[in-house]
Amino acid sequence: MHRILTSLMCLIASGLYAQDHPILIKASRMLDVRTGKIISPAQVWVRDGRIQDGEAPAGAEVMDLGNRTLLPGLMDCHVHLTIQAGLTELAQLKRSKAAQVIDGVVNARKVLRAGFTTVRDCGSATNFGDVALRDAINSGEVEGPHLFVSGGALSITGGHGDTNGFPGDVHFDQINLVDSPGQAVRSVREWRKRGVDQIKIMATGGVLSNHDDPGAPSFSPEEFRAIVREANRRGMDVCAHAHGDKGILEATLAGVRSIEHGSLLSPATAAEMKKRDTFLVPTLYALESILLPGNPLHVPEGSLAKARALLPLRRAGFQAALDAGIPVAYGTDIGVFPHEQAAFDFRYLVSYGMTPLQAIQSATITAARLLHLEDRAGTLQPGKWADIIAVDGNPLEDVRTLEQVQFVMKEGRVIQHL
Repeated sequence: MHRILTSLMCLIASGLYAQDHPILIKASRMLDVRTGKIISPAQVWVRDGRIQDGEAPAGAEVMDLGNRTLLPGLMDCHVHLTIQAGLTELAQLKRSKAAQVIDGVVNARKVLRAGFTTVRDCGSATNFGDVALRDAINSGEVEGPHLFVSGGALSITGGHGDTNGFPGDVHFDQINLVDSPGQAVRSVREWRKRGVDQIKIMATGGVLSNHDDPGAPSFSPEEFRAIVREANRRGMDVCAHAHGDKGILEATLAGVRSIEHGSLLSPATAAEMKKRDTFLVPTLYALESILLPGNPLHVPEGSLAKARALLPLRRAGFQAALDAGIPVAYGTDIGVFPHEQAAFDFRYLVSYGMTPLQAIQSATITAARLLHLEDRAGTLQPGKWADIIAVDGNPLEDVRTLEQVQFVMKEGRVIQHL
């Protein structure tokens, strides 16, 4: 009995059991992310972890945030919580699975306190450590955002996701390699058994990998279709890392839910994505961060060369997405760069052609739709999670205000109040 009571007290303290008393949050402004309208003055009241309708009852606790703007909690649809930025290739290989899970615990806290109350982990570096991390967050043992996980990304032999580039007599235990439709079905079933929420595939080569071409597709069309078909049968979406246009097209035709990166997207493929309501998660800053002066992230020269070749072409690909009206969901690829910089992509989305409102919508209403969370997140409406952030100033005038989030609430629990 003592253990049960102790566990219950820990859950209450952690915020899993949301407060049952009403809290009225006041601020100078609130952004309606659906319309772009600024509501002033603003107030939202919450109870039981949800935003409530009507007037707050007498006696509600009042939190006055002053001259700040309220927004829904932000959503990042492409993170790597268990990957530590800035490690050399050898240092990454020498990092134990246990250390990577601890990295995930630390990084989950950083991301939440940066204002991201929901994230999708797109390929963990651990042996399903992301599943354990998600479950620990859900139980209240670890502080972090709502987390949706993929396990290790599925790859072809020699593709982005294979530990390659080493001598043939050096072997790594890898269960994520798929080289036939039959293996594809088997892997998806295994991943579902391990508890993942979605499947991540490497549809083309990548930048931070050896001996593969970011522009070249990986799986055969039959393998693409087998993965997506089996994932959908098991109630899961598929997100596809893809830089090259042919790989983007083949993954799109197979029915993936989202394309990650999409660097070399053509207008014709963008039109196909629009027709199929395929999302783009562009991760713009990741490529920029790889090429920062002085190489602070210790990127190998071969990867630097790939990044230099891709970067001048990315703007055209992103413009093709905007012109086609593809739904663009916010994603960063943090783990490539430090996790506390999760809001840096807003400035690049704007510099690449989005309005500040469109950039904010990508991290709220569009991200919620990608993750099937429209009824729980993305707007400050009654009935939704009380996931609320506040920033100084007006993010429609300067989107970089989102890089300094002053207040974070997750499901009615105050996480940060500066």
